Amino acid sequence: QEGSIYDQISLVISDIEMPEMDGYTLTAEIRRNADLKNLYVILHSSLSGVFNQAMVERVGANTFIAKFNPDELGNAVKSALTQ
Repeated sequence: QEGSIYDQISLVISDIEMPEMDGYTLTAEIRRNADLKNLYVILHSSLSGVFNQAMVERVGANTFIAKFNPDELGNAVKSALTQ
């Protein structure tokens, strides 16, 4: 199959709280990478509030979905894959 491995990735779903690298940092790294910068990023977390929403926007995530809302997550994935 021709093309880059990056061409096979449609989206990333990441938690915000992770042990090695948080979701904000991961998203910022994706946005800095020329091969990945247009990748659709969904941050999925139990964290909420004004600070976390501002961080989601600051790092350039496409969507934030609160955990415990599987229907909303499913709809966000469908939407991302049809863009």
